[in-house]
Amino acid sequence: MTHPWSNERIIGLVGPKGSGKTFLLNALLGTDPEDLERLLQEDSQDDPSVGVVTWRDIDIALLDNLDQEALLHAADALIFVIASSDGVDAQTAELWQRCVDEEIPRLVVITKLDDVRADMDETVAVLRRLFSEGPELIRLTMPVLDDDENLAGFIDLATTEIWDWTTPDLSIVNSDPEHVALIADAREELIADIAMISESDGLTSSVVMGMQPSIETIIDALEEASIGGYAQLIVGHGLRENDITVGTELILDLIVDALPDPSLRLTPVVASPDGSAQLPIDADPKSPLVAEVIHADMDSLSLVRIYSGELRKQLHTNNGLVEIQEITEITNNLVWISTDRPLKQLATISLPSKPLIIQDVNV
Repeated sequence: MTHPWSNERIIGLVGPKGSGKTFLLNALLGTDPEDLERLLQEDSQDDPSVGVVTWRDIDIALLDNLDQEALLHAADALIFVIASSDGVDAQTAELWQRCVDEEIPRLVVITKLDDVRADMDETVAVLRRLFSEGPELIRLTMPVLDDDENLAGFIDLATTEIWDWTTPDLSIVNSDPEHVALIADAREELIADIAMISESDGLTSSVVMGMQPSIETIIDALEEASIGGYAQLIVGHGLRENDITVGTELILDLIVDALPDPSLRLTPVVASPDGSAQLPIDADPKSPLVAEVIHADMDSLSLVRIYSGELRKQLHTNNGLVEIQEITEITNNLVWISTDRPLKQLATISLPSKPLIIQDVNV
């Protein structure tokens, strides 16, 4: 039976300032191409951004420029945005390590691959030195250049298909023998890495016996490992002439196929508003309400993440009863609410003793 929340994704974007997060966010949201070049120049904005795009019938909420603690609570997975020409800062490296410790699923997007200084091979090598020396970081794509040495598309190392953005509409074609030969070593590395960490007996057996696993087996293993948080896929992104983004649709496919939906999120440790402990609650709209204020301002507008249950017009908080005046859904699990008094005045995010702000007293 399909879980009612399986058609949603809540994804946070993180990365160094100027890495292209705002540009990538707007490309994923389908912003008018005429505005993308301007956004590329204005990527240093710090205002919180929340948007939603529907891709293959899945509602994807994308979060940017939220407080790091808030983002880790709100999102079910993170996309680390790293500019090929700029590298990684200390704060991003620290956040990666925290994701490792907390087993948070994540995807890596190497941006600005249209830059003349861009080198995806070198950036992947740097990321592996900084983030992991093991097989967990798995490169999924390699850039393809046109006759003028401009970014034209990417080769998917799992399927060997070429995603080509040189035509008016994206085309996905099989690689010719020349391209297959060029990616042979990288593809063998991908297969070996996923076989080391995969729980797929079929994939492991094929590699041990020196057989070529099927494309379907490789894809299933990659998606399972990524959703489970024990492998992180690396893909690229860039810009072509006429403001055509290269890699956007591929990334949206990976969000749908290789990052978890809200039903897989473990609900936080639950305490009633009076501080008394409660039993674990399932991530289900029919369960008691477990929710948290992710972002709040002094104008009584708050961003709320719902882990289970459904919001009502009245909220029992750690500081008393609050009336909800309006609810604006981003997804079923992420909503803006307007209240009769600012929630920012009532509580802050996740104190260890009282980890949740909004809860149902009738647990």
